[in-house]
Amino acid sequence: MMRICHLLLLLLVACWSACARPAEPPMDALSLADGEDASAWRVWEATIQPDATHARSGRALRFHVDVNHETGEVGHPIGWPRTNTPVAEDLRDWTQWDFVDFWVYADSSRESLPPAALGFIVRSPNKENSFSVNLEGLRKGEWAHYRFPTANLPNPGDCTGVQFFITEANYAHGDVVDFWIDDLVLLRYAEPTVISADALSRLHYADAPVLRVQVELTGLEEGETAEVLTRLVRGNATLCEGSARLGPGLHTIPLEFSGAPAGAYELQTQISGSERVVTAPVRVLSSPWEAQ
Repeated sequence: MMRICHLLLLLLVACWSACARPAEPPMDALSLADGEDASAWRVWEATIQPDATHARSGRALRFHVDVNHETGEVGHPIGWPRTNTPVAEDLRDWTQWDFVDFWVYADSSRESLPPAALGFIVRSPNKENSFSVNLEGLRKGEWAHYRFPTANLPNPGDCTGVQFFITEANYAHGDVVDFWIDDLVLLRYAEPTVISADALSRLHYADAPVLRVQVELTGLEEGETAEVLTRLVRGNATLCEGSARLGPGLHTIPLEFSGAPAGAYELQTQISGSERVVTAPVRVLSSPWEAQ
């Protein structure tokens, strides 16, 4: 009986989390690689070609490697099989985009993949300004989705190419590995969007006169603004609320706080006119100066 109650509780928590998660806002997309054409991709110690075996739709790019610790580049028989493609000169400025996004399906002669099964690089003119990451979470026979904020790139204003690679030292001689790369795109929010909103302090004393809310906004052209509404609520009661016209980036909205009973509250933030609400927990504490 206890086990059944525990499972029901987990199910309720999962359903609550799904309901609390705001829906994905609409996005503009720019394709960086077409699964129907591999002619722009160069390869070393590997092959790449369009293939429909595991494509999510149509065809994806199949990056195939026969791991060989005895051949390869001079001086590096245990090397780095890789494939890369240049980014067209007029598409190299990614500062107006929010994410680089793609899917990968993995298969192998191995029973399971090593932790660092595949790497991804966004190249810049200087190697030091390139973005390189091991793609965590790849599992044999499964799709994995990756999304990296362009703001995390060292040089998002000059992205000259993208590359996928493996490190043969992570594999055994004779291993065969395949990766299907699909929907490699740049994404940006197509409308004003609150990316995140949270109280600068999730523990707020009841006698503190201001609750400060940090908001990150995107989906606006330079010089444009949107009205952002934020409020602190419990049940159907609103404790305090405020609004501000904001441009893209990080901002702080001060909410005048007139005191409330100690307890758990919810911070709600949204663009005026939008149904998408970003929530965060706030706990109100009794004042340390309150007479005991």
